[in-house]
Amino acid sequence: MKASALPPAPDEEDSQLVKSYMLHVVLLDVLERDIRTLGTLALKLPDVYIRGLSGVQQKAMRRLTEIRQEMRSRGIRVYEENRSAKGMEALYLCRGYQRRFFMLWSYVKAETACELCAYLGIGI
Repeated sequence: MKASALPPAPDEEDSQLVKSYMLHVVLLDVLERDIRTLGTLALKLPDVYIRGLSGVQQKAMRRLTEIRQEMRSRGIRVYEENRSAKGMEALYLCRGYQRRFFMLWSYVKAETACELCAYLGIGI
C-alpha cells in the first residue's frame, strides 16, 4: 500500500496573500467610511472627491476579487477574522494546515496608507 503524500506546507507567498486580503478588507472599510463622511461635509466640490474615492474603491474591490481567486486556487480559506484593541488576526486553512496571521494596528495603518497611495498614484 502506498503512503499518501502530504500537501505542501504553507509558505511565505500564502502568508502574503492572507496579509493582502486583510489589508484590502480594511482599505475598503476606510474608503466606505471616508466616502460617507465626505457627503456630510460642507465642501465646494464633494462630488469630485467622492467620485475619485469611489474609483479607488472599485479598483480595490477588483484587486480583492483577484486575491480571493488566487487564495482559492492555492487552497487557502480564511474562516475567522478578529479585531481587537491591539490589532487584527485571521485564522485560515491552507491546504489542510491551520494557520494564524496577526498584525498590529500601527502596522495595518501604515500598510493601508501605502496601498491607498499606490491606488492614488502618489508617494507617501
